[in-house]
Parts: sequence; structure tokens; C-alpha cells
Amino acid sequence: MTLLEVKNMLNILMEYENCDITHTIPGLLNLFYSKNSQTFEIIILSTGEVVDCYNWDEACEILHKIINLSQNKV
Repeated sequence: MTLLEVKNMLNILMEYENCDITHTIPGLLNLFYSKNSQTFEIIILSTGEVVDCYNWDEACEILHKIINLSQNKV
């Protein structure tokens, strides 16, 4: 997944902040945006680890890194 695709995914979550949307990349992660706390929550499915990102840039960087690391393992 390219960095542009990651950015678009985050933008969609922020644009529809009044809805509950969870992006799922099967076998890898769930991504959710909380309007109340204005944070992105990333749940890594293999470990159950929850990563809270407090801004858009941080979320982009972490997501892009996780996705690229998983693609390199294949």
C-alpha cells in the first residue's frame, strides 16, 4: 500500500467522523478514528497491541511502516 493510499484512508476516517468506520486490513490491523479524543487507534491483529496516534502525520507514518513490513515478510 502506498503512502498516498494510507493518507486517503485516514482522510476518509476524519471526513466521516460522525460515523463509526473501522478499516480492516485482514490478518494485519484494524484502524479507527475517535472523534471524541481526536485520535487514530490502530489494533495490530497478530498481537492485540493497541497503538494510539495523536495526529494525522504520526498515524500515516506508523500505518505505512506496519503495512510495508508485513508486505516484505511475504
